[in-house]
Amino acid sequence: MSENIGKAVSLIRTAKKWMSFIVLILMTIIVAIAIVELGIILYLDLFDPTDDVLFLEIDELFRIFGFFFIILIGFELIDTVEMYFKDNVIHAEVVLLVAVIAVSRKVILLDLEKYDPIAIIGLGIIIVALGACYWLIKQSYKNRPA
Repeated sequence: MSENIGKAVSLIRTAKKWMSFIVLILMTIIVAIAIVELGIILYLDLFDPTDDVLFLEIDELFRIFGFFFIILIGFELIDTVEMYFKDNVIHAEVVLLVAVIAVSRKVILLDLEKYDPIAIIGLGIIIVALGACYWLIKQSYKNRPA
């Protein structure tokens, strides 16, 4: 009986490794496609024949910066899956970093007129909580014996 359980656990671990590998490959493909799409959008916005000037307008800049942040989030997610693939452990620090980047993207692209004050206060609380969690994790790494 114990031998069968050991085989089942080994099979499940192997399946998890393969699934993690597939997710890693798919995330890499998605981020690569996003980078190509960002290049196309940037090219089309810069060389728009209907525009009189070469420079980007504010709404175009916000859209492009939002795209950059999405790509950065993709990079961090790839790192998270890669670490899980290698160590079979999800690192809380990396997950929090992805959350901080996602919230930062939201704050940078935030249009204050569209949201209630309570929603903005809630976003502020989320930022403080994420910062505190990240700081606590860093402190725990510092205090850990080598």
